[in-house]
Amino acid sequence: MSYPNILQEAKHKQILSKAERFARISDRVDRSDLSVSVWEPLMKNALLQTWKDVILWKGIMEIALYPMLLYELQPKVIIEIGAFNGGSALWLADHLEMFGIEGSVYSVDMDLSLLDDKAKTHPRIHFFEGDANNLGTVISPNFLSQLPHPWLVIEDADADIVKVVEYLHHNGLKSGDYLIVEDTNQFVWDYWSAEGSLPEETKIGRHRLRDLRDWLLKHEDEYLVDKYYQDMHGYNGSKSWNSILKRI
Repeated sequence: MSYPNILQEAKHKQILSKAERFARISDRVDRSDLSVSVWEPLMKNALLQTWKDVILWKGIMEIALYPMLLYELQPKVIIEIGAFNGGSALWLADHLEMFGIEGSVYSVDMDLSLLDDKAKTHPRIHFFEGDANNLGTVISPNFLSQLPHPWLVIEDADADIVKVVEYLHHNGLKSGDYLIVEDTNQFVWDYWSAEGSLPEETKIGRHRLRDLRDWLLKHEDEYLVDKYYQDMHGYNGSKSWNSILKRI
């Protein structure tokens, strides 16, 4: 295929516009085209990734996917559950600025003492300290009701995933919004289990995919897997298996 033909075909635009781009959770299986051996070096070196010299603890596939989704969705609000050092919030907020999107990042974490100053002082980022398992005490229904849409919600915390998504489902998520649950890749938890550095997180994390699937089966006409982003790097080729979701 010639270079002019590649541009004329614009394959990505064809896929983006197709109805079959989206799938019910019951039509998906929990597997990946990327083997365990692929993930070991990716996980081993994940903490070497930085943004403005701040650790950016994101999967390499997500680093590629999120900017495309941000540009397509043009979110007015990004809600991030799990802040760590604020590197991810900083990265997301800077992308909103680069793309000229009038949006803000609202990031929740149990402990905000680890935040980098670059994240704390960013005008587009608002941090909330509290337990994601009791999200209503951290970001109230009234507060959420005042936020403009569309939303991009990223769940990346050591919390009960069902409690988090159930709360947001009833208190804000609307048609057209995106919900992404990270770290549902079972190979990731295999790596962390073997490494032994995150025992409590690993114990909780191994159930994320199962618990999310059970919840989605009860809502499968409301939340569909976006196969364009989910399968761009092979079937479930990211740290999120069957959990890049659009509310219908």
